[in-house]
Amino acid sequence: MIRFVFLSIVLLFRPPSQDVRVLTYSSGKLNTNTYEGLSFWIKDDKKAYIRYAHGTDAEDLDLTWVGPFSFLEEKGFKAQFPPPDDNWFYIIPQATTLKVMDKGGKYLTIYSWENEAQPGDPAGCAICAKDEKEAMQLLRKYFMK
Repeated sequence: MIRFVFLSIVLLFRPPSQDVRVLTYSSGKLNTNTYEGLSFWIKDDKKAYIRYAHGTDAEDLDLTWVGPFSFLEEKGFKAQFPPPDDNWFYIIPQATTLKVMDKGGKYLTIYSWENEAQPGDPAGCAICAKDEKEAMQLLRKYFMK
C-alpha cells in the first residue's frame, strides 16, 4: 500500500510530457499596429494549427493548412483564412526567415523567428522553439509535407 501511495505521488508531481510545441515568426514591432505574427502549433507529434495575429488588439485568426506548393524554384505551403474570407497566405521558408505572400500578390512580408522567452524568466517558454534553427527544423518537418 505504501509503495502504491508513493508511486501515485511521484506520478502526480512528475512534469507532464512535452506534447505541444509552438514556433512563432513575426514582422513589425510587438504591441504596435505594425506587428504581425504567425504561430505554428504542433501537438502530439503532428501539425495542429496556424494562428495569425495583427496589430495590438486584434484577435488571433486560426488559419487552415491547405498543403504544400511550389512556384518556380520556391517551395512552401498554403494557409487559408477562415470564411467568409477567401484569401490565403503562401508561406515560404528561406534560411531562418519566412517569406509570406497573399494569393492576390498585393502582400509580401518577411517574418523572422520571434523569441517568446520573457526577459528575466529563467525557464523561458517551455513549449517554444529555443532558437531560429530549431524553429525552422520543426516548421519544415511538420508543415512542409
